[in-house]
Amino acid sequence: MPYSRNTFFKPSDKYKNAWSLTPQGRSLSVSGYSTGSLYATLSSSIPIFYVLMFLAIAFDIYLGFSVLAKSGVNIMLIVGAILFDFFFAVAPVLLSPFSKIFNHTYINNKIFKGELEMMTKRKENNDAHHKDRIYLELKSYRNKKIVSKLISLIFAVLIFAIAGWKIFTYYSVLPPGFSIFSMVNGKIVIIFSFLCAVFHLIGSEKALAHFNFWLIKNKEYNNYIRKTDIVKPEKTIIPLDFEANFKIANSGNTELIINEKGEAELAFIHIIWDDEIKELIEHQTDQNAMRAIAIKSKENQLQ
Repeated sequence: MPYSRNTFFKPSDKYKNAWSLTPQGRSLSVSGYSTGSLYATLSSSIPIFYVLMFLAIAFDIYLGFSVLAKSGVNIMLIVGAILFDFFFAVAPVLLSPFSKIFNHTYINNKIFKGELEMMTKRKENNDAHHKDRIYLELKSYRNKKIVSKLISLIFAVLIFAIAGWKIFTYYSVLPPGFSIFSMVNGKIVIIFSFLCAVFHLIGSEKALAHFNFWLIKNKEYNNYIRKTDIVKPEKTIIPLDFEANFKIANSGNTELIINEKGEAELAFIHIIWDDEIKELIEHQTDQNAMRAIAIKSKENQLQ
């Protein structure tokens, strides 16, 4: 659980960034577009990612010191391979505080919001210039998504390149006439090298993302609980300035209200969770209303 909503905790930007990188296993779909959640309960698969990460590290260490080192491979090269294996696997988590290009979830949510904005009519700002601005922003984030995927692909290639280096290095120290495929240690090197790469790619980034979030949560949230007298704050109100038929709804600390002027508004405490967005949308029958709720909620999340 990221935190209890009943404590009315306000996450810092650092907290929110770490939270968005942590596996959550929830998605939001509106009008044919979908995206992964930014702020929701955490995925139940997280323990599996830890197991895969520790297996990858264990395979790397066993392979390096029990097979390659005993075959005459330089120890410093082995240590370097182990460290770079791990670094390339978790690089997006380590680099994400410096650039959103490494936060796939953030980019996908930006694209999701832009796609919905292009379809939805506001009460004001419906001129061509406004739509052009949204289109250019959407195009920019689509390009960033491509760059993000290319960077991830490069890291994956580097991890498999290290796996290939381990196999080639072991093969190069074998006596003439020996086949790497006919030896027990040779088969171990091949199998463990590729398993190490696959397990790192599947589990290490997600496991480290959760560990980083856990550290930040322990520091910020636990400190808040210990030192704060819990008082329910006033809700932030933002207008839903779209042409739609809205229905009153509420979920968690967020609600859709109709004010005395008959205008729809979102009222929330600090941050809107993705499960709250989903529940508010499920109460609507008008597609414009569904999109409007998603757009304004994502605006709040992506600030």
